Formats: sequence, structure tokens, C-alpha cells
Amino acid sequence: MGAAQFTIDASLQDLLSTKQIGPGDLRELTALVQGDSVVDWTQLFFRSLPQVNEFLRVAAYDPDNGLDMERLAEIHREAVRYIRSTLSIEVPPVLAHPHRLQNVFMYASSKNRFRRQACMLLKVMHVINHLEARELLYHLPTSEHELFQRIDRRVSRVVSDMFQLGFPIEEYLPSRKTKESLITKLLSKRKSTAAQVFDRIRFRIITRTRADILPILFYLKRHLVPFTLVVPGESTNTLESVHDLIGHGFGVDNFESPDPRHRPAFNRFSHRDFRVISFVCDVPLRVEDLIRRAEVPLLTRFGHVVLIPTEFQIFDRETYEANETGPASHALYKERQIREVVRRLYTGVHEGLDED
Repeated sequence: MGAAQFTIDASLQDLLSTKQIGPGDLRELTALVQGDSVVDWTQLFFRSLPQVNEFLRVAAYDPDNGLDMERLAEIHREAVRYIRSTLSIEVPPVLAHPHRLQNVFMYASSKNRFRRQACMLLKVMHVINHLEARELLYHLPTSEHELFQRIDRRVSRVVSDMFQLGFPIEEYLPSRKTKESLITKLLSKRKSTAAQVFDRIRFRIITRTRADILPILFYLKRHLVPFTLVVPGESTNTLESVHDLIGHGFGVDNFESPDPRHRPAFNRFSHRDFRVISFVCDVPLRVEDLIRRAEVPLLTRFGHVVLIPTEFQIFDRETYEANETGPASHALYKERQIREVVRRLYTGVHEGLDED
């Protein structure tokens, strides 16, 4: 894609605090609404060390905190050991012993002979971080309710900042699935288990117009939702194509062909007229203050970050109202879902495709 930059208009510049959007920004936004897995990427798009540091902060690692960087260094060392011992692949010294860890991100983002190896190393680090964040979650001496409250506060702070900056958000609707809704969802889908319910906590943002959606996605990517932690296969974009969306927001034509392997998340209870941009992200949450003194070794073993699957839905006002007043309304969606649950409980037959 080269090093092209895409100039945006003055109103977006004010909102986003930037004059140009790079190809990496657009690639990451595409991944957000397509639900791509970064494990399939062969290049990253960081242009400077400050940009890497911005990403690390969004991922809940403070580059100015020595303990945070030592934690990342341990994940890096474990990834190097895995590649060498399990995959029998040598890691070049410039990547195995970088002057600063951020350099690995830069090698993965530029044209050089170490780029693919740097990407490979970061992919393994990504998986290790994910596994250990999940392990820490199992050991935390706190309730799920407390973690959901923290996610609510974190997302609400970011949205509050957007309101103050003048983003054209008309409505912000945080919600959490009730126990009855969870039971219904699990009964309606044969393959679902409680661990696979990704939308237990959900945030809806309703914008003034469709053109307002892209700046909001961009801001969320920079301040809340690391593009690397989008849950693969759980994104839906039925509002309009990724290319039209990008073109509408940033004036970019023929940006990038969609990944032919991409299949939007499908929910057979949704009506064909339902329109939304939605995605699920493992939102990172710092939890070191929740660890009791006797359990401090947990921080050494598994770090200080847990990942909480969180769904985001974004509509423009016209689309949201069309959804709620027509055949795609939530009330009719629930009716279809309830009918399937009753049928399944009575007959033991699960009708249709079991996809979500």
C-alpha cells in the first residue's frame, strides 16, 4: 500500500487531533469492522516510536512505567524461547535483544529484511499476552460485576471525552445482558456455551449522520479499542461496505480490496433489513489494585491486565430509528428467538443454521 497519506477535512482534523490518516489507520479500521485476526497479518503500520507508545497505552501498558515494560520484556523473552525451541526458527539478534521493545514494532512496520520475523515475534507475544490475561482473570479475587463496572467506567470516560471534544454523538446506551437473556441465547444456539457469549456487556453509540461514524471508530481505535484485540469473526458491517464507509468519512477511493476469507458475523434471528456496525473487542483492564498482598505473585506470573469481551454497536440516527420501527426491531428479534427456544425445548429439534 506504500506510504501514502490521506488528508482529511478541517472538521475531522479538529476532532481527531491529526491532519492526515495513514494507510495503517485505514487498515486497522477495516480490521475493526471485518473482524480480522492480526495473526494473519504480515505487516504492521507504525510510523514512529510515539505512535507505538500510544498503542501500548491503549493496550494498558504504560511505556513510562518500568514494571509495565519489564512485563512486556518477559512476554517478549517467552515468545523468543517458543520460536526457537518449539518452531526451531532462529530469531535474529536485532529482534531477540532489541535496544528497546518498541523497535520490534518498527521493524514489523517498515520495508526491511526482518519485517516478517518481527511480525512473527509480535504474533506470538500477542497470543501469550492473551493466554496469561485469561489465566489472571481466573485467579482474580473479585466478582464479574466489579469488572463489568470498571469496563463501564472506562468506556464512559472515553465517550465523555468525545462529547466534550464535540463529536456528533446523539445517544450513548451502555447495557448488560440479563440472566434471562443469557439463558435464552444459550438455549437458542446449539453450539453456544456461556464462555462464547461475547455480548454480555454492550455499548451503543448513535451518531447524528452516517458520515459521523468513521471519526468515532477512529477515536475508539486510538483511545479504547486496540485493533489487535478485536475478536475475530465477531464483527458485523451491514450498514454499508467498508470501502464506502471509508470513502464517505475520509474521501478515499479504492482503498483496499476486502479479504475474500472475510465472512461477517451472522445471526439468523436478525432480520435482513437490520443495519449496524458492531464488533467485539477484548478491552484491556488494569487490575493490580485488586490483588491482595498475599497474591502479589500473580502479577509476576500473569501480569496486571485482564481482557473483558465487550460489544460495541454504532448506528446513525436514521438507521437506528428504521431498525426499531420496522421488521428489524429488537422486539421482533426477541420473538423469533423465543419461538426457537420453545420449539427446541418441546421437540428437541434445532431448526436452521446454528450460526451467530
